[in-house]
Amino acid sequence: MSSSTAPGGRRATLFVRSDLPAPSQKRCTAIERELQELVCRGVLDDVDTVEWEKRVPLQGSGNGTERDLYNEFADWAREAGVCLAPFFDTRLCYSSTTGEKRRELVMPAVCLAVYESGDLVQVAPFADRGRTESVEECIAELAETGGLPDTYSTTVSTV
Repeated sequence: MSSSTAPGGRRATLFVRSDLPAPSQKRCTAIERELQELVCRGVLDDVDTVEWEKRVPLQGSGNGTERDLYNEFADWAREAGVCLAPFFDTRLCYSSTTGEKRRELVMPAVCLAVYESGDLVQVAPFADRGRTESVEECIAELAETGGLPDTYSTTVSTV
C-alpha cells in the first residue's frame, strides 16, 4: 500500500472494501475503467486498486495500514478545510467472539487518493459546507480539466 511515486508523476490509488455486494463491485469496475482511461490519456501516470477492511480497531496492533492511511487523509482534509465524515466514521462495535466492546473506524466502500510527486493532493469522498465530492466527481474533474480544483488540491507530504 505504498503511496510513493516517481518524481513529477501523478498517480491514483482506489481503495475498496473487500466485502462489497455485487452492485458496488460493478461500481468499482466502472471507476477502475475510468481511471485506466485517464492513464491512457496521460492525465494519470499510474493507478492501482487496493482492498481494505470494512472496519478497523482504533487501537491495537492490527490494521495499522488502514489507520495510517486514515491519518494521512485526515491531515489532507484539515489542510484543505474539508471533512472526511460521514464517509469515514467511528462506531462502538461489539465482538460476539470476545464479548468486548471497542471503538472502530469504518472505512468507506470506495475511496480515491491522488498523489503528485509522492504527496497526497486529493481524497474523495469528502464533505465541504453541506456539499459532498464523490469519487466519481473527482474523476470527472480530472477527465474534464486534466487537473484537480485549486480549492481542494492541498498537498500534504507523506515523507
